[in-house]
Amino acid sequence: MKGYRPKLVEGRVNSTGWPIDGYVVALTLWDYDNYEMYHLFSWPDESDDAMMRTMYQTEEEAGFLLADSLEEFEQQWKAGEWDAQGSFCIPLDKVEVIKVIWEEEKEHDYGERGGKAWEEH
Repeated sequence: MKGYRPKLVEGRVNSTGWPIDGYVVALTLWDYDNYEMYHLFSWPDESDDAMMRTMYQTEEEAGFLLADSLEEFEQQWKAGEWDAQGSFCIPLDKVEVIKVIWEEEKEHDYGERGGKAWEEH
């Protein structure tokens, strides 16, 4: 099976004013939005608390927050009950790329298992 695979990088987030500033996370860069923003892909366990606080802050600022307090949000987060209200994007100028994990491929060969192949990288 062949399909699109976005660029994947490890990058340090800086100067956003969010609790995640200074942390290194995995981010993707997609053609569908003309490569205008990084999209959060994953983060290491040691940054989980900062990521939780970042999600709380940004959802509250955007008016998407469904929890009534940080404590309620934290309970949902730790129980695995919280779901993002959309893709979490970070401006390009707020990320220092540390490492390119893989480049974008328009026709990546995922093999017989399809999209699951990228979980191994």
